[in-house]
Amino acid sequence: MTESNDPTALFASPGRVPPPAPAAPVPQPSAPEAMPPVAWDATAAPAAAPTRNDYLSPSPRAQRARRGLSAWWLVPLAVVSLAAGGCGVEGRGLGREEAALLTGGDPVEGQRLLRAYGCWTCHTIPGVPGADTRVGPPLVGVAGRMYIAGLLANNPENLIRWIEDPTAIDSLTAMPDVGATTAEARDIAAYLYTLR
Repeated sequence: MTESNDPTALFASPGRVPPPAPAAPVPQPSAPEAMPPVAWDATAAPAAAPTRNDYLSPSPRAQRARRGLSAWWLVPLAVVSLAAGGCGVEGRGLGREEAALLTGGDPVEGQRLLRAYGCWTCHTIPGVPGADTRVGPPLVGVAGRMYIAGLLANNPENLIRWIEDPTAIDSLTAMPDVGATTAEARDIAAYLYTLR
């Protein structure tokens, strides 16, 4: 056999694979360039690692409760309390005339409506026959409470709104919308403010 200067001649026969082509030279890194200075505040506190609560949003009820705990409600509550002769401050029920003036309703009619709408099936209500259950909170001393349903400042407007449509205020409440009109809600609120 004759020798050839061709390097691929050895692989010309069947079954042999030619050698790979020589690789291109890899460029070598040059001297490192100077990095620009980074603005760094040594007094800044390090970022805290995220916690489980950072990924969970509070429930709508918790958000409403948080909003209800801000101090904005203190001024209207103080005005209503002074106008009502201590309503919400001394923890006493109002007289029928005071409750009627405060709410614009009739306490006698409100007592009848509490029975007619079935409020007695869930609440303990003084003066309403058979109203001694404990499904909902007792309505004794409503005039002396700071909050209605744990969310609203206790004032006549909020109590009337709550009686009219409780689910509009708290979609998670167990209290049903009984279909009371605004006038009926005023009457019921007037009676509730008389309770001691």
